Amino acid sequence: MFRRILMPLDGTAQSNAALPAARTVAHATSASVFLLQVLDPPESGPAIDETAHKLARVARELAASGLQVESAVRFGQAGDEIVQQVREWSADLVIMRTRGWSGIQRAVMGSVAEDLLSRSDVPIMLLRPGGRRMDRIANLLAPVDGSPGGALALASGVGLAKATGAQIRLIEIVVPMMSQALTPSEYDPAWDEEALSAAHTYVAGMVSRLLGAGVMAKGEARMAPEIAGGIVQAADEHASDLIVMSTEARTGLGRAVLGSVADAVVRASACPVLLVHRRNREN
Repeated sequence: MFRRILMPLDGTAQSNAALPAARTVAHATSASVFLLQVLDPPESGPAIDETAHKLARVARELAASGLQVESAVRFGQAGDEIVQQVREWSADLVIMRTRGWSGIQRAVMGSVAEDLLSRSDVPIMLLRPGGRRMDRIANLLAPVDGSPGGALALASGVGLAKATGAQIRLIEIVVPMMSQALTPSEYDPAWDEEALSAAHTYVAGMVSRLLGAGVMAKGEARMAPEIAGGIVQAADEHASDLIVMSTEARTGLGRAVLGSVADAVVRASACPVLLVHRRNREN
């Protein structure tokens, strides 16, 4: 499971608010933590010293909880420097807030998160401002849809569940065919019933396999007007501590949608979202 967690900070209270999540995951997985702050040059000597001092203080506070913690200040463009640190330190997880580093602001992914997803092979845990504080890992929610990306994300979720003893809940969201650009004359309610039944069967089979492997697992399939909203609603209903998902989802018509569902989930979810990028994880 995760052994080396990189956490980018920017010196603001917003970015520091993700520290409890890093502490919780690190303790649960016996991981070490690297705190990184990136400054845009040129910065004056006093400003650099002050940044390094504050970062070291945060590192000491985190280490006081029994974790192995390192920290560093780098200079340059945030995305470039974070990716470089991921590679140099061999990080296997990045935890960050969605603001302070551009975050999830555009239609797909914000600049830094997008850089990490496209240029590195590590999962990213994103926390939005105003979301729930992550003090435990007891209930995981893993959206599934039969796609390779979904399967890879599920593997990460199962690994985390095994490492922490958490329960993982699988969910497949079925979008009604009527909402997918079909005219009323083309719509047959039986299609939705068949799709929901197939989803129930698929999820039940996966849950059975996980239970057989000793993983605490539950599952469900439900109808929702759109995938992201259904995922967020389920996470709220079940008080999920973390959503584990791929950046790739698949619509009921079989079209791959890269980023849009994950983006919408991160925007709306009260709990952190762990994103796994299929293409990079396969390379």
